Amino acid sequence: MIVGLGNPGAQYKNTRHNIGFMAIDNFAKNLSVEWKYSPDWVCYFIKKADYLLIKPKTFMNSSGNAAKAVVNFYKINLKEILVIHDELDLDFGKIRLSFDSTSAGHKGVESVIKRVGSFEFARLRIGIGSPRKTLDEINQPTGVDGEKYVLENFSKKEQVELPKIIKQSQQAIESYIDEGISATMNRFN
Repeated sequence: MIVGLGNPGAQYKNTRHNIGFMAIDNFAKNLSVEWKYSPDWVCYFIKKADYLLIKPKTFMNSSGNAAKAVVNFYKINLKEILVIHDELDLDFGKIRLSFDSTSAGHKGVESVIKRVGSFEFARLRIGIGSPRKTLDEINQPTGVDGEKYVLENFSKKEQVELPKIIKQSQQAIESYIDEGISATMNRFN
């Protein structure tokens, strides 16, 4: 099961927090199949012979509800889940795969961990950079806090780089499906 994290709604479509949606949407587009909606799972999904794609229709902080519903329905082994999400702690455009790691403060990942009852799943973390905090003349922090930063649209400069990042994410997802997490980590980390 591959889960793309983001927030529903047009106002969030091009925000940094939605790069998980962007990556999984691109992957789905290349499959030439349409998303279906399940009101029972509160998510969009695509079922293929070897895997299932899901996009929760809930806000980021409740993403685990959809993941749990689909895991229960299909009896998915947690070790066969890949969650795709934005990562403040990585420079913009960097991707990293991990397995069996904590949420590191990411509310969407935290929701998945709480609802499925474990963090024994893979993660594709896509770097969005972080707001650079500087000190003003009286040593007060300036800049944008992380929660506001992730809900902002990508800058024009970042938008130019997005297709390359999404393509690399596509390759990582394909590698995960074909070769598993260890080989994919060796290749992309």
